[in-house]
Amino acid sequence: MNIVVLLLVSAIAQPSPASRDSVTICVDDARTRVPLVGAEITSLKAGSPSRRLSDACARLSVTRAGTTADSMLVVRSGYLPHRVAVPFATRPAGDTLRVSLLAVDATRAERLAAVQVTATRTAASTRDISTAGRTTVTLQTTDARTAGASTVNAVLSLMPFTNVRSARGETGLSLRGARREQVAITLDGMPLNDPATGIADVSDIPLAGLQSATVALGADPVGTGAGATGGVLALTSSAQRVASLRVGAFGQQTVEGAWHASSAGALWHASAAWRTATNDFGFINDAGVLPQREARVNNDEQRATLSLGVIGSRAQFSLLGSTSERGMVGPANVRAYDADRSHTDRLLARAQTTARSTTLSSGIRRMQLRYVDPTRPALNSRAVAWAADAEWRGAIRDITWRMGGGADRLTATGGITQRRSRGFGSVQRAWSALGDAGWSVDVGARADLIEGNGLLPTASIGAERRIVRIGERARLIAFGRAAQAVRVPTLYDLYFSSPQRLFVRALSPERVDLDVSSGLRVIAGGARRHASIEGTLVARNTRDAIVWFPGNFGWSPANVGVERLRGVESRAEVASGIASLSTWVTAYDAMLSTNGLHIPTPYVPRLAGGAQLQLNTAAQHATIVWRGMGARPYTAGPRNPDFELAAVSLVDITVAQQLRALPHWPWPRFDALVAFSLENAADASWQSVRGFPSPGRSWAISFTLQHSPR
Repeated sequence: MNIVVLLLVSAIAQPSPASRDSVTICVDDARTRVPLVGAEITSLKAGSPSRRLSDACARLSVTRAGTTADSMLVVRSGYLPHRVAVPFATRPAGDTLRVSLLAVDATRAERLAAVQVTATRTAASTRDISTAGRTTVTLQTTDARTAGASTVNAVLSLMPFTNVRSARGETGLSLRGARREQVAITLDGMPLNDPATGIADVSDIPLAGLQSATVALGADPVGTGAGATGGVLALTSSAQRVASLRVGAFGQQTVEGAWHASSAGALWHASAAWRTATNDFGFINDAGVLPQREARVNNDEQRATLSLGVIGSRAQFSLLGSTSERGMVGPANVRAYDADRSHTDRLLARAQTTARSTTLSSGIRRMQLRYVDPTRPALNSRAVAWAADAEWRGAIRDITWRMGGGADRLTATGGITQRRSRGFGSVQRAWSALGDAGWSVDVGARADLIEGNGLLPTASIGAERRIVRIGERARLIAFGRAAQAVRVPTLYDLYFSSPQRLFVRALSPERVDLDVSSGLRVIAGGARRHASIEGTLVARNTRDAIVWFPGNFGWSPANVGVERLRGVESRAEVASGIASLSTWVTAYDAMLSTNGLHIPTPYVPRLAGGAQLQLNTAAQHATIVWRGMGARPYTAGPRNPDFELAAVSLVDITVAQQLRALPHWPWPRFDALVAFSLENAADASWQSVRGFPSPGRSWAISFTLQHSPR
């Protein structure tokens, strides 16, 4: 019988001894190792009830019989079911089993992969994930909270290789020197990018409803599709019972909550968040005749978000709605926008079901933007963008296939209407060998058919291999990946390509002719004591890149000749006992070449890096995070130090206390965390976007209460 799941068993040290008749089962995705919620686990003993996991892990009662216990069936929508007998080590304490489910489109090779079932007491870390030849990093939101994060923006700032840019309350993410519209962002596989602008603002997503955030560097034509030319941010939702309150400097107030329940054979979950801030921080305005200290005005924001979801054995549904209002503050020395306001509403829905080893999913997105200028009502505007998507995927023997289609539509003030239909198909083949061979390879191809742009083919290939085993607990891995990608002009690109609208300037799709990376990785140790170091050489050539040059009259987009990026990425991590230290560094040379000019890509620093020191006990946590960026050009001209944002060094400090560890804690079924953060502790004066100052030193304190029955 085909084996449809990889079962990795590892015991995780528990804060208190478990009973001999209990086991903790954790479920994750076999390909990505991302934790999964909503799996249904049923004991195959007659009369035993099923249990639907509201978290990725749950403790279940079992009956031992020698060295094995109950046989259990693990089922979740979108994945192949698996029957497994729970194994036990000879040690009497409770064990933790990690069950890695394969998607329904698993290939024959994946289904026939050999499985070795053992019981150990050390769990391998799942924070870092590497597909064939590709560096991917995952951060669990529980870890992020102990480090002081209370928003998705803060989570991204804790992750290596990320560059978060913010202005007017809107956040953009840059990966591997890419612009924010070149980074695809998904929530449980549902695209979050605005079909009109190509940008996804994650500021509205409540942290209480998330399980993890995963950053993948480089083009991903097969897995994510058109638009993912720089990288991917994949968010996964979670079902929790949690409430969080945060207050801080500059009027910051945040309230979040999440709830879940099992009923009618499904897991129902909901989360909500409300956030407000005045953002009236002080800054030095050096754009006037004389530098003077001022306070930002009309920089406030209010946001509210609600998400709902249901997960069954064969289907799941999710809904996300948000509304926000923020002041459209201008650059530091511009006061013409002191009364302007922006209102953004977003609604996203996605459904997924499985049938005969295939998965069918569909989704719809609606985003509305209203701009209000009380002093000049003639400038008021409204734009509504719609996008609909459908996808069908499965596997034939060793080949995974996907096909789908969709449509985009934009209506705006002034009688503007734009629409576009699209479709795609892709195939991928993967090979792997376990044990001492330790290698994996994947090859894929995709073709997108987009109205007005024709047929756009892309391909990718990746490989990695363990080339040396060093002793019993260390290994050296070589990896490499090459990919192509494509990004078509957004609807806004097409509209603003001619600022005066006197004529239509055609824009071609931007094409990544080659995105290649190659490197070495050394990993040693286990979960509690380990070390790793990695270095990667990267190169990317983009033809006809669509660029909005800062400072150009009209701010119109245009195709440039060639955009080239060359660079090095490295990171290292060491952990022992209560302490861990991780560092990362990137060195990029990103240039635009057009009409004989060679221009540095705006806002891409030549050198950037970060470090994170953590001290964790069972009850106390301390985190120091440092991030640094070199000078960043901001004009469309040759490199000139007079037209660069200055280098910046930022330090954040967080201390946290688990209240459940204190004597006489009154609520044994709840975990509580209090965290105090000092952000930009050195009070650095800096700008992430030219003319838009960022806050100096600030503080925040948060309280999180989470239901955690044990």
